[in-house]
Amino acid sequence: MLKVLNDIITAIDKRQYCAAVFIDLAKAFDYVNHRILIGRLSSLGFSNDCLAWFTNYFADRVQFVKSEGILYGGATVFNSRADSVYINVALAAGESLIHLYADDTILYTSGPSLDTVLSNLQMSFNAIQHSFRSLQLLLNASKTKCMLFNRSLPAPARPTSITTLDGSYLEYVDIYKYLGVWLDCKLSFQTHIKHL
Repeated sequence: MLKVLNDIITAIDKRQYCAAVFIDLAKAFDYVNHRILIGRLSSLGFSNDCLAWFTNYFADRVQFVKSEGILYGGATVFNSRADSVYINVALAAGESLIHLYADDTILYTSGPSLDTVLSNLQMSFNAIQHSFRSLQLLLNASKTKCMLFNRSLPAPARPTSITTLDGSYLEYVDIYKYLGVWLDCKLSFQTHIKHL
């Protein structure tokens, strides 16, 4: 989170435009293809014994949570570290930077020209979407949002839309909660302070 904030503040201080896509994956932990994960672990150099252990661990296991006597879930057993290994294959973000923590992902880029920034962000977002599809992960387009960070540069009344591969337009927001911190487009943190 500090790296992301530092990158955005640095861009703003250089009087550059900075745009971000906050990516939401639909039930990311529920849709992990264990065969693909084992292949990822193998490519990272995990031993055959370790791969056999993971294969056994993921075989025919489901996880439930019981709350007030009611069972919820039925999802496959998985955790955020394994999710990071699984998703890290998607980190080729072109001209943009990407930060991943568990299933919370932000893709962002900056530069002196807003048109170039948004064009680079769109190309990078397309590449990430293709990677997610190859991993059989589903993008939740209605919860994936865009933000333009800006304190003093002229902002367009209507910035160029960022779209999903399916043609859905992402909503631009002025405030977004990322990793428990309310970010606003001016990085004033006023919204976050109000929520404390």
